[in-house]
Amino acid sequence: MNKSQGSNADFGSSYWRAPAALPYIVSPSTGASIDDTAFRLLADNIPTLCWIADGDGFIFWYNRRWHEYCGSTPEQMEGWGWQSVHDPAKLDAVMAEWTHSIATGEPFEMTFPLRGADGMLRPFLTRIQPVRDATGDVVRWFGVNTDVSAQYIVEDRLNVVQGRGRSVLASMNEGFALLDHEFRVLDINAEGLRFDQRGRDDIVGRSHWEVWPGSEDSSYGELYKRVARTGVPETAEFKYEWHHGGSAWMEVRAFPHPEGVAVFYRDIGDRKRAEAEMRAGEARMRAVLEASPVGLVFAEAPVGKIIGGNARAEEILGHAIYHSTDVAHYGEWVSFHGDGRQVEGYEYPLARVITGAETRAELDVLYQRGDRGLAYVRFVATPIVDDAGNITGGVVASLDVDRERRAELRQALFLELADRTRLLDEPREIVRTAVELLGKHLGVSRVGFGELTPDERHVVYEVDYTDGVENLIGTYPVEAFGVGNVADLRAGRTTAYADVTLDPRTRDADFTTIETRAAMAVPLVRGGRLLAGIYVNHKDPRAWSADEVSLVEQVAERTWDALQRATAERKLHELNATLEQRVEERSAELLRTEEALRQSQKMEAVGQLTGGIAHDFNNMLAVVMGSLDLLTRRMATDDARAKRYIDAATEGAKRAANLTQRLLAFSHQQPLKPEPIDVNRLVTGMSDLLMHSLGGTVQLETVLAGGLWPVHADPNQLENVVLNLAINGRDAMPSGGKMTVETQNAHLDSRYAADEIGIVPGQYVLIAVTDSGTGMPQEVIDKAFDPFFTTKEVGKGTGLGLSQVYGFIKQSGGHVRIYSELGQGSTVKLYLPRLIGHKSSSDKAETEADLPLGERHELILVVEDEPSVRQLSCDALTELGYRVVEADSAKAALQLLDANPEIALIFTDIMMPEMNGAQLAKLAREKRPDVPILFTTGYTRNAVVHNGVVDAGVELIGKPFTIEELAARVRTVLDR
Repeated sequence: MNKSQGSNADFGSSYWRAPAALPYIVSPSTGASIDDTAFRLLADNIPTLCWIADGDGFIFWYNRRWHEYCGSTPEQMEGWGWQSVHDPAKLDAVMAEWTHSIATGEPFEMTFPLRGADGMLRPFLTRIQPVRDATGDVVRWFGVNTDVSAQYIVEDRLNVVQGRGRSVLASMNEGFALLDHEFRVLDINAEGLRFDQRGRDDIVGRSHWEVWPGSEDSSYGELYKRVARTGVPETAEFKYEWHHGGSAWMEVRAFPHPEGVAVFYRDIGDRKRAEAEMRAGEARMRAVLEASPVGLVFAEAPVGKIIGGNARAEEILGHAIYHSTDVAHYGEWVSFHGDGRQVEGYEYPLARVITGAETRAELDVLYQRGDRGLAYVRFVATPIVDDAGNITGGVVASLDVDRERRAELRQALFLELADRTRLLDEPREIVRTAVELLGKHLGVSRVGFGELTPDERHVVYEVDYTDGVENLIGTYPVEAFGVGNVADLRAGRTTAYADVTLDPRTRDADFTTIETRAAMAVPLVRGGRLLAGIYVNHKDPRAWSADEVSLVEQVAERTWDALQRATAERKLHELNATLEQRVEERSAELLRTEEALRQSQKMEAVGQLTGGIAHDFNNMLAVVMGSLDLLTRRMATDDARAKRYIDAATEGAKRAANLTQRLLAFSHQQPLKPEPIDVNRLVTGMSDLLMHSLGGTVQLETVLAGGLWPVHADPNQLENVVLNLAINGRDAMPSGGKMTVETQNAHLDSRYAADEIGIVPGQYVLIAVTDSGTGMPQEVIDKAFDPFFTTKEVGKGTGLGLSQVYGFIKQSGGHVRIYSELGQGSTVKLYLPRLIGHKSSSDKAETEADLPLGERHELILVVEDEPSVRQLSCDALTELGYRVVEADSAKAALQLLDANPEIALIFTDIMMPEMNGAQLAKLAREKRPDVPILFTTGYTRNAVVHNGVVDAGVELIGKPFTIEELAARVRTVLDR
């Protein structure tokens, strides 16, 4: 559409330019939005001439009815082509009114002639309405031109030629009725009779109020009386209820007449239905936008001006989408920052799709979310393209990927640290590598490593990483960094300060000379003495998150492990230089120790990874299993198919939970409930289960030692271990064979323990599981306990069976070894420490009980930082009959505890930011020592589970849990 095509540039020339198509326009009545394409589709089906102009008045689209009447094409109407169908004599007046409406934003109504395809000029009533966006700005003008030529003919000639006028009225496509001053019907045309479905004699000559009962006091009856009284024409829309039972939306135009009132009325049902559909579409679109878990923002080309979006986008980005700035400000505003700055180092995806450089752009960026700090956000942008292929704007989706991205970067840091330090034997280079990786990962000004002198009065800094500040290489008095700060470090506590100038522990230190406002330090304390520490400095105030503190602590642990390894290797070299005669013996011993240590570190590293994964899986499975439990309780029992689907989903979730428990077992992180066990009795009780699992081709033999010592372990987990080993042995005997389960007392002496990392010499109970199968080569034995390692075909096993055995035995303080020869079978020996001073007792019978329910007066406080898990827990407890209040943090929970003295139980997650569940419990007991506390967790490396064993007196339910488990545990804690 070329502006230069117009010949009347004097008419509002400042208002005409190429339109910027909107992805959405907003209804002035509802505030909802609908896209241009849908709007055009609706307008195309309205039986009147319609057109759409942009906010500046440039007409860029006409509906099908316009082109049919004018005999035009879209190309002919481009630019100023619309002037060709106007009466030149009326054009100045039309432009004056139109220019005034554009300037004021007011609606516009006027009657003027339009030329049809046959060359004839006919009068049209034109109504123009502004369409505004969420801020109130006019972004579209919508015009409707209605042919009123027939009405004009009737009105001009009615008083002159009554008979001729009636024939014209009869041919009109709208109803007409003439009322006298007493509101008797003097005349009605054929269209009016068609609407009414009665004969002319049933209507003419009778009072309007009599013909149409109830109309006298109706809104349109009042309109007729008002026109008769004032002599001023009026137009209105009413929904008529006809006497024959039908109804229709009618547009009524009443005019004063010498004989009374002339009424024209026509059916506008199509238009009303189109308007209703448009409003419904707008409502549906707004509902979709607000329900979306993804942040969505809409911008128009070419400058990327933000014109709409949903609340989720503002939540993710941390600031409002709309800004009180001028349009020009958005010309370069493509970074989404609250102050309009573009982030250095990347091009925002919106710019790339609006310019046509890409059809889809995606980017993860560390983003400044208003005043909520930095977070990783994923932006995905796609262009909005009109029917002609022109880019009119863009849609940007934003997703919060902070937790996932930080976990990936954290794991990558640990892997790189392990890879790089493994090749180093110089302590200084190990430290230099660690502080450099940590400094770049955190984006801080300085990271370093300091060692205390033997008198503990000075700290020596030999290595540090810096970015924009001076290094601290040198020797300093310990107290130079704050007396209170050093006291905490000597006590083995990590210190973290968002601003060292505001904390009393660091006010007596002069951190300004070393360009530091935020600081953190992780101490190395051995034998009650502070030996060294890793410190982190930043030149600006900075709040350290719990994840960052944990990260620095773990890097410190790994660095110290690497230093110990390097020290051990250095001592080995020194020993080799002075004791050549023991080279071969000591070298072999140290290599074995190093390999065992490396294997132990590898298993520990993988264990920490799997433990973290299992924690997240447990949270997700808690939501899935709990939701299925609640759905089962609410679902109608006669829907067999739905129940089958729910049962299948529940079974899958239970299998996933079992897999998660195996991950926790390998990582030494499953919460164990050890108790005294008679191993002979346990194996005897498993005989039927073992024979059933082994099948008919495998012969089972048990060899149980007399006088077997008791052990202290979790009986359920020990049964799983024996069953796992038996099934592995069965799989190694595809043609059948013999399986032997043997028990005996054993003693592991110091010589044996010296060759095995982590073994304590002493008395043990041995459980040996032997098969006569194919056996294993040495390379398979070396990897047998690695998680996910399996020699079975794909789909035949997870590779977690033996790793679960390894994790449980190590967590129980025991030892496990594999002995095997190819073709001769395998033996797995389990060693569990002997339990001293315990006498066996008989088993207690257990009986199943009905699902225990709560009482409505019992109020439970649910504390959980994961919204989905918190909602599931609240729904489950409500379903069980309890009243529930919920909190997303420990701080909020303490406030609710004060406000609700009737709280009977606190049900809290352990792993939460800022304040964990154990700390919350301590503060809660100070306020309400009588309130019991039930903990829940999917991760056991926390404050109430130590070495895998739940602390005495602590009530704990692990994630995921079923509603039956939750009901039983809550009822037990409340009743106790």
